[in-house]
Amino acid sequence: MNAQPPEAYSTYKTYSAQLLAWDSSFSTFMSLKSHALTALQIRGAALLKVHHTTATIMVRSIPDLADPRSISVAANDAMVFTRCTNDFQTVVSLSQSLVAAAEHDIQSGNGRLAGGLTFSTDMGVVAPLYYVCIKCVDVPLREQAIELLSRCPRREGMWDSVLGVRMIREFWEMEEAHRALRRGRVGLVLEDDGRWEWTWRDGGSRGEGGGAGYGVNGTPKSHNRSMSTMII
Repeated sequence: MNAQPPEAYSTYKTYSAQLLAWDSSFSTFMSLKSHALTALQIRGAALLKVHHTTATIMVRSIPDLADPRSISVAANDAMVFTRCTNDFQTVVSLSQSLVAAAEHDIQSGNGRLAGGLTFSTDMGVVAPLYYVCIKCVDVPLREQAIELLSRCPRREGMWDSVLGVRMIREFWEMEEAHRALRRGRVGLVLEDDGRWEWTWRDGGSRGEGGGAGYGVNGTPKSHNRSMSTMII
């Protein structure tokens, strides 16, 4: 974080204080007025809490000024997100109630009939659930989040739940391949002709070709680079 300009950290502190103030005001309001709210207003309050909790997790991932790591490394520290498991649970639980309510609307004829995506220009549960799937380290919670995304095919602004599910599963495959590489289960071979080839040390699948990235089954593909042959 010390590589960031001081004004960036000052802005972060300001937003952190605003998040705390909002949560205090929201809790007070709900304790005094929730009994008078309609079912639709309760849903709106739940959605506000979902987004506030997601923003709070993001804020907690920002390191302090004394952290010597780069912002990209520090802000993706798995230990930080481990400490946010309860917050991720809040996001999933509230989203589950909202998805269930939407499904009830459809069954009762008050919502859009199945067969197409529902579109909204407003932010809903898609982005928060996507964030849970990418950042949460609790596997059962991640599975719950992606199951909810699969149950609510919709577009919310730029967020498409169907596309999001595909992206999440590919990301999980990349995560697993990366973990396998770090455990030494994957060998990286750099051929004399400049081709990279990833192979599983157990004799399983191997990635071939010139495309960068990973296959749909999680098998790493090869990359082009002018380097001598090496296995790690």
